Amino acid sequence: MTQYLDGYDYKSIHKKVREIIFNPKRLKKSAIDKYMNYYETKCAGSRQTIEDAKSCIPGGVQHNLANNYPWALDGVKAEGAYIYDIDGNRYIDFLQAGGPTILGNNYPPVRDAVIDALHEIGNLTGLYGDFEKQLAMKIKEHYPSVDLFRMLASGSEACMIAIRLARAYTGKNNMIKVKGCYHGFTDQLIYEIRSIGTGKTAAVGVPDECLEYISGVMPNDIEDLERQFAENEKNGGTALFITEPLGQDSGALPLTKEYQQRVRELCDQYGAVLIYDEVVTAFRIGMGGIQELYDIRPDLTVFGKVIAGGYPGAGGVGGKAEIMSQLTAGLTLGSSKKVMVGGTITANPVSCVAGYTALCELERTDAHNKLKTAADKFTRQLADLADKYEIPSMIFNQESILHIDLNAFQHVGSFIDEFSPEEIAERTAAAMHLMHEYSMAMCAEGIIVAGGNKTYINLQTIEVLDDALDAYERVFSQYE
Repeated sequence: MTQYLDGYDYKSIHKKVREIIFNPKRLKKSAIDKYMNYYETKCAGSRQTIEDAKSCIPGGVQHNLANNYPWALDGVKAEGAYIYDIDGNRYIDFLQAGGPTILGNNYPPVRDAVIDALHEIGNLTGLYGDFEKQLAMKIKEHYPSVDLFRMLASGSEACMIAIRLARAYTGKNNMIKVKGCYHGFTDQLIYEIRSIGTGKTAAVGVPDECLEYISGVMPNDIEDLERQFAENEKNGGTALFITEPLGQDSGALPLTKEYQQRVRELCDQYGAVLIYDEVVTAFRIGMGGIQELYDIRPDLTVFGKVIAGGYPGAGGVGGKAEIMSQLTAGLTLGSSKKVMVGGTITANPVSCVAGYTALCELERTDAHNKLKTAADKFTRQLADLADKYEIPSMIFNQESILHIDLNAFQHVGSFIDEFSPEEIAERTAAAMHLMHEYSMAMCAEGIIVAGGNKTYINLQTIEVLDDALDAYERVFSQYE
């Protein structure tokens, strides 16, 4: 029933979705009751602190990753492969803050470098520091597409500046994205995010005018892509094409290499800037990210997360010199022909030192080869477990990004040509409910996962994967 899937084979993954959508399995009621009891008895401290936080924080949490079901956990310690909550429970951390802690939680060499920097220069001065150059040079070393690099404070900021640069460079306004890909929450990019078919539904509080020039295309649909480029030519042309090159939601719906190659050709043909959003994949898929794996050079690359070693200030954009040179910098600030960018905490000592040290440690430890070997083995073992318990599922990995999907929540919208909007909404809601139950079960068995589907491992996790496999079997055995 289930098989280990090639994480870059979109057709096989999309085909498998149908089996899950039409034949989903769910946890037994007795298991749901047992896992809910775990939360009630073992996570009472987290429940109380989240309730208390609601008096001063909207919803009680400030990060989407923390919005667990049935309630968020209050984390008090993270170390190596583990994370601990306020009630003293220890969990294997497969959440990994969304991906940046590739070396391990609170990794000592990075932490020590940050402490040394704090003792020497503090956290912020407003002056140039040579650590800025060290980090930029390290990024350039592994990304041939990057002539110049500009540090920023988040991936959302980096995407915002990238599209501004592209429009200034081309003199055009229209932009194309792949439906379902996420590029932050700025006004102009909050369209068709996270799931296919969402359109403007996430753009609450955003005037329609902000979304006037953006259009979305279906993943891997070359005809749709070519049609949109041609359509834009009638209205001033295309300034840019932006995408998560691995595909929606850390590769849940992977984009094929052939599709990406055609994107590059069309951008050249129509004079558009190709932007790769590698916030998740940069330095996690490999030292050179997706563009090294696919041997495709974008014009601009958006960085985030690991660029600051998991520390605050995790964002940046790099690319061709003729595009990047449009940014305001130094004494050119007053030029009306320059693209405005700012940020008080940008390129601060902590961010740059942490990022540079983390990248050096990734090189020193040969982390990516070790992680790929472990992830390949682990996902195959999980696929065998799904077979054992006859659970329709999609289990695959792209290097150290794992997808362990028993509900197909992210994929329902990709059947937009087969289901009515009402059916998609209904099936998506049902899949989301199953996802919440699954992530609750995994937590109760000792593993924190991201949204119940995608999973990240770090270098320290390799040592505890046998324990993780046992936890997955305890959960899988409760499906009916």
